[in-house]
Amino acid sequence: DIGDDQEDFKEQMSSDFPNSGISVEINIANKSTSHTDSYIPLKAGTSGLMMKNPPYHIKDAEDFEPLYTPKESILEDCLRREAERVAHQENLMNRVVYDAIDPSPYSGSVKVKEGELTPFYHPQSEDDFTLVFESRFESGNLRRAIQVYEYEYDLILKPDYNTRGNIQWYYFRISNVKKNKLYRFNIINLMKPDSLYNHGMRPIMYSETEAKKMGKGWQREGDDVCYYQNSMKRKNSGYYYTLTWNATFKHDNDTVYFAHCYPYTYTDLCRYLNQLEADPKKKARMVRKTLCQTLAKNNVDLLTITSFNSDPEAAKHKKGILLSARVHPGETCSSYMMKGIIDYLTGPTLNAKILRDNFVFNVIPMLNPDGVINGNTRCSLAGVDLNRC
Repeated sequence: DIGDDQEDFKEQMSSDFPNSGISVEINIANKSTSHTDSYIPLKAGTSGLMMKNPPYHIKDAEDFEPLYTPKESILEDCLRREAERVAHQENLMNRVVYDAIDPSPYSGSVKVKEGELTPFYHPQSEDDFTLVFESRFESGNLRRAIQVYEYEYDLILKPDYNTRGNIQWYYFRISNVKKNKLYRFNIINLMKPDSLYNHGMRPIMYSETEAKKMGKGWQREGDDVCYYQNSMKRKNSGYYYTLTWNATFKHDNDTVYFAHCYPYTYTDLCRYLNQLEADPKKKARMVRKTLCQTLAKNNVDLLTITSFNSDPEAAKHKKGILLSARVHPGETCSSYMMKGIIDYLTGPTLNAKILRDNFVFNVIPMLNPDGVINGNTRCSLAGVDLNRC
């Protein structure tokens, strides 16, 4: 339709070239711009507790992520420190300050926001600088936190549900932090024999204070980052691996998140697809259906993107292209890539229109919602790698 093409051209020009002189009135009344506008019910399919409201993070991130260069002696330092811990266990606090499943032994109560869960631990006094851990939210997977020294914590991650392994993704939050204190975190039950953490990668960190005051989102943070085999034997064979890093925080009483990669949850996807459907032009270029339901009764969405006003006979001869993402829940970067593809294919550019005129795109943005919701690394709720079925 020529009229639609002209409107698409205006939309593209006003977006890409705001000073082009083309005036376009865009109705955004139906577009979702707030993370609080719609509640997405989550079905974890497990007996574990999960917060009603998942964390919300602004999507700002660094444009360029420089590789981290650790000091040459970092591995020797880590092994020496671990040997000292084994030799002098009487100096360790070994105090469990968080567990996602076991009941808390700490007395007292604390007020929490609606939709939140009572924390496992809360400070016992104004001088109690113990970190308060939490991961009972969507895609979180910290099982236990053990305080070994005043500012050092050993962390144990949950394996994928119904498996004994596949432990690599992590996502958790801490609060009651003190600024300018040097904290050390050790994730001690990882399974891969090597990692990009030894080749310049660092954990990502999100500060709620930085987000509110300066609009800063996820940032690569951490010093003395090292990934190495530790002394803990696995039940069947081999050893576990440790990821360790130091962190210093800029604000007292900040709430801070750490993750392996930029989180993209099932809630993020549902809100994004709702926004697409609320845009009349994008909705005209796609159809959203439920392909099936998961074991936990979450919908697996299927998008069909093409030119629906083309000749029916010509449409029969269009070639089909199938795209899918998040078969492995821990590969969050695939969701951002898929979002870019969907934005492009439903967009106003001439090339996108040519693609829609000649192809039918069937897109499954998230193949494994159950795994994503529960914070799995690789498998579905049944403990199956869906890429090996």
